Amino acid sequence: MVVWVLPVNYLLGSLPCGLVVTWLFRGVDLRKYGSGNIGATNVSRVAGFFPALLAGVGDALKGFFGAYLALRFLGSSPVLFFLATSLVVVGHDWSLFLRFRGGKGVATTLGVLFCLSWQAALLCFLTWVVMVAITRYSSLGSLSGALVMPILLFLFRRPQAFVWWGIFAAVLVFLRHKDNIRRLVHRQELKIGERRSEGHGRECPGAERDEL
Repeated sequence: MVVWVLPVNYLLGSLPCGLVVTWLFRGVDLRKYGSGNIGATNVSRVAGFFPALLAGVGDALKGFFGAYLALRFLGSSPVLFFLATSLVVVGHDWSLFLRFRGGKGVATTLGVLFCLSWQAALLCFLTWVVMVAITRYSSLGSLSGALVMPILLFLFRRPQAFVWWGIFAAVLVFLRHKDNIRRLVHRQELKIGERRSEGHGRECPGAERDEL
């Protein structure tokens, strides 16, 4: 039984790409700046567009590769497949390397989704783009994309295990964004391009030079 995929996927998801990229480009701990989150949006605030792109791609590749391993070795077992694809996102959200703290799993979730259905992944990404273009709230775009994800997997007639994973991953995205939802309701959420000036909100020296 190839259950080794389960711990491997958790460890793969645990790799903190945003933290590593920001340290390489800025020499700082991302968790101490901006919103304190390790995702690509905060990387863009602290280190600029290109490092954020690298972090986002890295997080997405974790998800894609984890889903590939699940399909390759556990595709015949819906339960193990569901666990393996879920663990790669759980690893990002509760990283072993960050004392079981982590990001919000959006890029990693998108990476898994791209492996399961590139059509659904593309439409979810476009949903994010449209919502961000209209509102400039990255969190609102992420929530909107997560909401339509299991629906798209169902409409594209993907296997039942894929749809259940989509529901689970969407719930995780909403849970990880609970503070963002509260700030959105109270109109306190940061828009793309803004930097927090309190709380975690220390600004990384020189960040304004690279931010787009």
